[in-house]
Amino acid sequence: MSSDRQQILDWVANGHLDAEALEQALAITHSVPSAAAKLRLLSHLVLVFAMLLLCSGVIFFFAYNWHDLNRYSKFAIAQGALLLSLLPLLWVNLQQPVGQTAIFAACLLVGALLALVGQTYQSGADSYQLFLVWALLITPWVVLARSAALWLLLLALLNLSVLLALDNLAIQHLFVPFSHPGWSLFALNAVAAGLWIFTAQQLPATGLIRWGERAISLYSLLIITLLAMGYIYAWAQSDGLTLPIWAACSALWLYLYRWRQLDLVMLSALIMAAIVLIVTLVAHALDDVLSVEGLFLLLSLSVIGLASAGAVWLRKLSQPATKSEIAP
Repeated sequence: MSSDRQQILDWVANGHLDAEALEQALAITHSVPSAAAKLRLLSHLVLVFAMLLLCSGVIFFFAYNWHDLNRYSKFAIAQGALLLSLLPLLWVNLQQPVGQTAIFAACLLVGALLALVGQTYQSGADSYQLFLVWALLITPWVVLARSAALWLLLLALLNLSVLLALDNLAIQHLFVPFSHPGWSLFALNAVAAGLWIFTAQQLPATGLIRWGERAISLYSLLIITLLAMGYIYAWAQSDGLTLPIWAACSALWLYLYRWRQLDLVMLSALIMAAIVLIVTLVAHALDDVLSVEGLFLLLSLSVIGLASAGAVWLRKLSQPATKSEIAP
């Protein structure tokens, strides 16, 4: 349905189909969501927002009544809310929307319970340990639920724990040739992106799965681009594999989003990263050669020229008749 709808919209955009016939064409190909489908989507959205509001209400209840509740009351309320969030699983399947929402709420409340433990007993543990223990505790539920939203939550917790661990432990260097601590973040998200893409091939395509892949891949590209920029401005450091790894990631990116499945959004992100990296390289190489005014003029012209070339390339890619291959 989505490919037919995209094809029809492309025909209208290119003038091959009259705009007046758009509604009829969508109806003939059954590309218009039915009233039942719209109602089902609305009910799912209401369910998700209700779950988020209930979980936030529990957290703000503790924050407002912190000094009025004793220790036992706090833990009774927190554990009671956690058990209540799991009750729907006694009647519904874990793969149904209600079951997925219930297990997601339980995962959020686990974090609230851990924060309550830390605030009550003041164990002195570092903040990264909270997110790491949180991630470890909900991992069995994430595996059982097989929910894209839960996998994204787990990855977010792991990223937070790594970031806080690097800061709290004052880690400045890793092992050669990956001495920058940012490599640990890149490795985590690159592996997650690879596993996500591999797993998504075995599952029916949904909007959340597609956008989850984009989010993880874009975050990985951001990290490796920042590492490459840092290497350019500090040639003496030992991370000599930074630029080759960036080039390898770019080649893999082109394979995934140019030849395997055309995705103009992801290709635009790669073009932006390449422009930033090229401009950084030029600025570093000519910093002592040109004046400030000349360097800024050269960099401005470079950005304009590279951006224009990228736009022309993307426009050519969007012209063929196989536009339905473009990811939504």
